[in-house]
Order: sequence, then structure tokens, then C-alpha cells
Amino acid sequence: MYKNILVNLPSNIGDAVMALPVIDRLHSNYETAKISAICSSRVADFISKHSFISSILPYDKHANVREKIRFSLALRGKYNLMVDLKNSMLPLFAGCKHTSFFRNFPKNMHSKDAYLSLIEKLAPEQTSKSGGFVLTPEEKIKWDTYNFSPSIFVACASNSGNKRYPYRHLKETIQKLKDYGNIIILGQEQDKNFYSDILQMESVTNLAGKTKIHEVFYLIKNYARLVVCVDSSILHVASYVNSPIIGLFGQTCAKKYGPWSKKFIVLKRDDLPCVPCQKPGCRYNHECMDIKPDAIVKAVDCLMK
Repeated sequence: MYKNILVNLPSNIGDAVMALPVIDRLHSNYETAKISAICSSRVADFISKHSFISSILPYDKHANVREKIRFSLALRGKYNLMVDLKNSMLPLFAGCKHTSFFRNFPKNMHSKDAYLSLIEKLAPEQTSKSGGFVLTPEEKIKWDTYNFSPSIFVACASNSGNKRYPYRHLKETIQKLKDYGNIIILGQEQDKNFYSDILQMESVTNLAGKTKIHEVFYLIKNYARLVVCVDSSILHVASYVNSPIIGLFGQTCAKKYGPWSKKFIVLKRDDLPCVPCQKPGCRYNHECMDIKPDAIVKAVDCLMK
């Protein structure tokens, strides 16, 4: 029915990953259709490598009004369906069938499910096949050369102090998890300062600052026994490839942004009345992230079994 589909993706990487099941479901319902994506510069690189995406349309929200109008008018007549996950005015310019402007999601509905609900009638068949990310031959050789054994992946840093797992607890946790085998640390270049001497510990492989997000998909899918992480894009990557997850949550709502793989455990401080506050600041010195290492080890043991 639809031959050319346009999806307007969220601007942040984590939100864009939670939107990938929408891409998968559209592909399952309209397998021969070309699916294009409007995306921000931070999302464009990895979305362009998704196996179900035919082309991308980079969009700069900081562009001047004339450039935005030119971008919008260029959409007209090119698509049969537009799935707008940002609820913008762009569908009016595209002049095609589109998702509804009127949205009233249930409280604490997971973001991934909220996105899928927008196409429930447009793409009624359930997803039959999930997409993947295409590595270049050079990238695949690079990672396969490491010859990783099945490992525990750890991603507990964050640009937000509200989400970051305390270093003192993380170091103790890593010491205890070494009994389960190799540990691989994921993160950005600036996260190296947070991990500090953890990166020098025995049985720890440091990949902080060494991966692009599409490579993280490949590594977790092929080498992760499970993933221990805070609320981050890596958590959603692990969910998308259905890896077992230990999710550490404090300020953010696990019901809306938590893991969505088949096997996961969310650890949070239910004894604190302010959790989850969903606020940018904290007057209690981020006490909500004071999750004891023994609780993490117990959860890992549970998922391993």
C-alpha cells in the first residue's frame, strides 16, 4: 500500500533507539517500501547504517527560517506515509497520510510502546523481523580481531550526575563481577576520567571512547552475556538486541525509560519517597543512585542462572 515512507525520528540517540521498533514494524508490514528518516546530526550517522533505512534527511533545528521552509516544502509529493514521532508540523507540508496530531499516552507508558502505538492502525501486523546495523568490512575485522569471549558489558557513566552510578560502588562491583569472566567498559571519551583506575583492573577491557553507537550494537549482540548500565542510550541498544540487562535507576522513571529486552532486572531505591523525581537537579546528593554492589551482584547471578 505504501511505497515511500518517511519517519521523523527523535533528536536524541537514546530516544531514537527506542523508536527503532517502529522502523522494524513498518518494514514487516510494508517489506518492499523504501523507508527514509528525518534525523538530527547526532542521530544521522548510526541511523544511516540501519538495514531497513533507505535514505536519511538530516535536519538542523538551528537552521534559519528560510532553510526550514525550504526543507519542509521539499517533502511534498515524495511520500505516501509520514510517521512523525516528534509531532511537528512537517506532515502538513508532506501532503500525505500521516500519524495523528492528537496524542494522549497513558501515564508512565514506556516511550518505545508510545511510539509503536502511533502506527498501530497504519501497520497492524506485528513485527516479524528486527533490523540490524551494517558495519563496514574494516569495522567488522577490527572488532572480530579482539576475539572477545562472552563478557559482561558495563556502562555506568553519564553526562548527568543524576544518572551516574557512584564510582566507589562501581569499583567494588567490578571487583566482585570479575569472578564471572571478562568485563568490557563502554562509554564516551570523557567517561575515562570517571572510570579512572577501573580501566586498569585485571580482566577489564576498556572500550570507552573507542566505539561508535552502531558498533556498540554489534558488540553487545555478539559478545554480551549481560549488560550492567544506567539510564542511557546503551541501555536501549542492549534492549533492542534483546541482551539481558541490569538497569540502575534513580531520578528517571524506569517504567517509561527502563529496559525492554525479555530478561532484565531494574534496581532502584524504593525506600526513598522522591524516586523517581524526574527533575534535573537534586537536593539530596543523588542518594537515589546509592545502590549497593551486593544488590547488583545478586541480580547478575540471577540472570546468569
